[in-house]
Amino acid sequence: MSAFNPRIFTNPDRLKHIAPKRLKTFLEPWQSYFAARGLDLAAASTDDMPLDQIAEILLNPDASVPEEMVNALYYVHETATNDDMEELLERAEAAGVPIDTDHEVTTADVSVQIWLAQPMLLQRHHAETVAFKRSNFMYFAGTRPKKAPAKPPVLSDADAKTMQDRMDNWFEGKRRGRNCKIFAFPRGDKIWLLIRHGMPMRREGKHQEDGEAGIAFYRPQKHDVLIYDRINDEMGVNAETKGERQLYLKVFGDVLFGNDEYFNLAERYTLNPLRELGPEALAHEDIEGLAGVRLVEFGRRWQGKVSELEIRKSENLFKGFGENWNKRLEGGLLTHATFKFAFDGAKRERSVTIRPANIARYERDEDEQIIEAWLQARGFWAVSDEDDEDEDDEVLEDAG
Repeated sequence: MSAFNPRIFTNPDRLKHIAPKRLKTFLEPWQSYFAARGLDLAAASTDDMPLDQIAEILLNPDASVPEEMVNALYYVHETATNDDMEELLERAEAAGVPIDTDHEVTTADVSVQIWLAQPMLLQRHHAETVAFKRSNFMYFAGTRPKKAPAKPPVLSDADAKTMQDRMDNWFEGKRRGRNCKIFAFPRGDKIWLLIRHGMPMRREGKHQEDGEAGIAFYRPQKHDVLIYDRINDEMGVNAETKGERQLYLKVFGDVLFGNDEYFNLAERYTLNPLRELGPEALAHEDIEGLAGVRLVEFGRRWQGKVSELEIRKSENLFKGFGENWNKRLEGGLLTHATFKFAFDGAKRERSVTIRPANIARYERDEDEQIIEAWLQARGFWAVSDEDDEDEDDEVLEDAG
């Protein structure tokens, strides 16, 4: 059974955005496929391009459709938006890719010209766009000594190759194929990493041109995103499974810091009690040494075409919310929460910030024992023995 790439062409109007001569050049490597489908693309006139026929063939691919063509159309389509034009031109200039000076050139024209000259440049632009749109991260603390300087890690091509090879071993063992790809984007004190990899093969029914039922068999593609903050020495991870998160933290820690245990892998904290219990989540009478707890800040990420981070602050948020606390906390993803703790015998309150999955920032390390007892008692400390689809032992073994 032949494999099938699900990145099928779905927007025939896109063809009209590309200059006919450039479109013909773009499709030239796959003339034999069009010829087998009844269209002599080589003989087509750029003055009267058979756009309807081309669209019909692309909209109804058969089992012999060239994967390279499907991928090329996908990346051109994904980057040919008006918002991309300025950045595409800047990237092309920086890479020495000549772009026509015609003022009537479209973003799709620019994307095609870049693809014809340097396909990886267009793929990298797409990867960066995907990376910076992600907003749902779990954060893991590093183990750099507090007084050590915050040096930015440097990801060389050799480091990226090493990481890809080790990740490939794990992905292959999880039936997700090989040939993952890492894209790195340094931005000030942070470095963003996008990991593009395969998923388990998928088999599903498809409708064939002759009206009969067929079977499509393909490997979906997935993008995971990591952000390392060198100032706070923490890693944000946007990945679907616990196994993937542990893999990335181990490999990144080992290759860039020389220690596969550099990042704390525990997924320890949750902010769910704030929504589930409201003011009762701040009860403290059962914890020896505590005289009071207030919620003074929380962050919330709203998903959408452009994600939005909301920060709410108050001397006492639950007091301000009153009986409407549940409605005031509805929606969005809670990113962090800051509490003010009053300790028996202490004149000044001290703050603690919790950031899932395992980051807790204390004003004084001496407070840790009492605060952790409170976190566990109220349900903010959520260490679980349960795992998802990936076994912990297998993750640690495969990543080695």
